Amino acid sequence: MHDASTPAPAAFDHEIRVTWADCDPARIAYTGRIPGFALDAINAWWEAHLNEPGWYYLEIDRNTGTPFVHMSIDFRAPVTPRHRLNCKVRPVRLGDSSIEFSVAGYQDNILCFEGRFICVFVVADKFEKKLVPPDIRALVEPYLSPSPA
Repeated sequence: MHDASTPAPAAFDHEIRVTWADCDPARIAYTGRIPGFALDAINAWWEAHLNEPGWYYLEIDRNTGTPFVHMSIDFRAPVTPRHRLNCKVRPVRLGDSSIEFSVAGYQDNILCFEGRFICVFVVADKFEKKLVPPDIRALVEPYLSPSPA
């Protein structure tokens, strides 16, 4: 974890264009699309920080899978095509073989949803649990908030 005197970097912003096709008869984003928007934002975080095509690169080029073991989302306001969806992504916990991301989705500066997404690291071609690779640990740790004393 990083030094408590150094603030963690700001959350990563990923913009999503919500379209009419994402909506249900209530004219708001179909509930099932919200996890997809969040996963798209997490993949964009990986892409931006690895300078590679995110999960595709991890899985294909590094033989490192990150299947999800937990997702939870709290809905705060409807998501519509009226405004861009700005997803703020931040890794918030790193275990021996897992990573947890927080994703908060905003439209027009209104919090629409917030969620927790936990993945485990696996050897992709064997689907066996593995430790967080050292370079990924080094990449993620500066983003984690210090633990309270």
